[in-house]
Amino acid sequence: MARRPHADLDALTVPKGEPTPPAMPAAPAHAPAAPGTKMKAYAHTLSLRLTAEQYQRLRGYVREQEATTGQRFAHQTIIETALTEWLDRNGG
Repeated sequence: MARRPHADLDALTVPKGEPTPPAMPAAPAHAPAAPGTKMKAYAHTLSLRLTAEQYQRLRGYVREQEATTGQRFAHQTIIETALTEWLDRNGG
């Protein structure tokens, strides 16, 4: 089994005697909701593995929707919608 590459953390280290760089502002706990929508209280986080072709198709669809509507279109929204429709059709 191939070994995973180690992360390069040199950019995060500060040599002794040098001033500490200013702290980075904290990232928001969640992404802001799209205009006209309300935030959802998510209970679980899942990972999704896609083939290169699936990912390119998803990106192409998002790009097309954003160009057509002029609004941001999140991958999360597409996947949630597809899952909900699939569960509705299959009695889930």
